[in-house]
Amino acid sequence: MTIQAFEDTHYALEGSTPDSRLRSLMEEHGLRQRDLLDVFGSSGIASEVVSGKRAVSKTQAKKLAEIFHVHADLFL
Repeated sequence: MTIQAFEDTHYALEGSTPDSRLRSLMEEHGLRQRDLLDVFGSSGIASEVVSGKRAVSKTQAKKLAEIFHVHADLFL
């Protein structure tokens, strides 16, 4: 089995949304919204992004990608 096939089988993103992926990564890393204030700038914006009420900006996606060691596209 190739790496891509393994990832597609075990880590499929179909049906997930940027905010659900962010929440999943936060849970995996034991982070809370307040831990990402450097990314979002305020607790209000962090709350809106995590709840899916606000989209992640390209700048925020790049910062999140660095934190979680994933591609920024995951959040866009």
